Amino acid sequence: MSNIGIIILATNSYFVLGIRFIKRFMHYYKGDKNITFYFFSDVNPKPYLQDTVDVEYHHEEHTNWVEATNSKFKDIISLENCKSDYLYYFDADTNISRDFTEEWFLNDLVGGEHYGNRDWLKNGAGFDRTPTSKAYVPLDSPLPYTYHYGAFFGGKKDRVIDFCKTLREWQIEDNKIPYEPGCNDESYINTYFHFNPPYTVPTEKFAFDISDKGGIGDTRYPTLDVEDLKRQLLENKDVLFNIQNNKIIIL
Repeated sequence: MSNIGIIILATNSYFVLGIRFIKRFMHYYKGDKNITFYFFSDVNPKPYLQDTVDVEYHHEEHTNWVEATNSKFKDIISLENCKSDYLYYFDADTNISRDFTEEWFLNDLVGGEHYGNRDWLKNGAGFDRTPTSKAYVPLDSPLPYTYHYGAFFGGKKDRVIDFCKTLREWQIEDNKIPYEPGCNDESYINTYFHFNPPYTVPTEKFAFDISDKGGIGDTRYPTLDVEDLKRQLLENKDVLFNIQNNKIIIL
């Protein structure tokens, strides 16, 4: 039986959304694989989850959102020797509302078609065009354009680790200029996938809800107060819930 690792980066206010994701993932998951969550956060998730959830806590702190989103490649590389056969990254503010199995995302190297790919991001509109950057994609690229999420990617562990090592090297090189791509880590992801096409999950087959922040406020603000929500999560660790309009909704 394959072991699937799910990576969540959930520092500061994203912690409560990361807990929501894990609980709803386990509730709606109907597959037969062993699931391990690798949780990178400034708060230990274990007191907020049932003992049956296999979660590995990795302490991580961030002073701002850019620092957080740019840390994902480094954090994933640290899992090179983990027990999982597959690794998948999901943004902490991803939500799940229906039954699913792993069939929709299981493959060697996987990306997700961005919901704007057929609209405002079509024909390469979202790609980085700065020639000095490692994220650069030339306007005259002969390859077809597909814009992928930064909020989701994964695949077989070795493929994902190699992918993240390359992107981390690109980040380091761009920091020397210095240069920060307009879409941060997502820019590097799209450059890599442009020249090394993954299996792409089309929008209509993407089973989860991207960027559902539950109305808790500006989650990019590092001091956003979610202490009351955390208290409610502790009180309801054994039940399924959602976060809507900055409130815990017991289901």
